[in-house]
Amino acid sequence: MRPIRHAMSFLAVFAFAAGFAGSALADPNCNHCLALYDNCMARPGSVETQCIREHNQCAGPIQCPVMPE
Repeated sequence: MRPIRHAMSFLAVFAFAAGFAGSALADPNCNHCLALYDNCMARPGSVETQCIREHNQCAGPIQCPVMPE
C-alpha cells in the first residue's frame, strides 16, 4: 500500500510542476525563475523547499506565479 501512495504523491507533484511550467511559459522573465528552480533541484542533496523559496524570491518581484511552499 505504501509504494502506491508514494507513486501517487510523485505523480501529483509532477502534474503540478508541469502545469506550473506551462503557466510560466507566457513570460520569458518567468522562464528564468523556473530555470533557477530546475537548476536547484538538479544539485546533489537539494531540498525542494529551499528551491521553491529561491524560485519565489525571483518570481514575486517580477509578477510571475509563485510556487506554494
